[in-house]
Amino acid sequence: MSKYTVEPGARLLWCLRRTTSDIRCVLCPHLAPIEVHVLQDRDLVIREVFTDDSAALSWATAYGDRLRQHGWRESPEAPSSAA
Repeated sequence: MSKYTVEPGARLLWCLRRTTSDIRCVLCPHLAPIEVHVLQDRDLVIREVFTDDSAALSWATAYGDRLRQHGWRESPEAPSSAA
């Protein structure tokens, strides 16, 4: 597994693992718009754009919940207060 660090100002919302693959969700709250990046290992697989934090966090939470329903589990790298 590769170590992933978020850019300054960005926040790791959750990190999930299935077998040897990790998926991370990162909130990038640059001025506007706000971006949510979903990365599988080191590859950006989804980039969603939102106008406010609450919409971005709601989407990220719902997406993480769907992955958990499909067998993804919390990764050892997961933040202690995942969204």
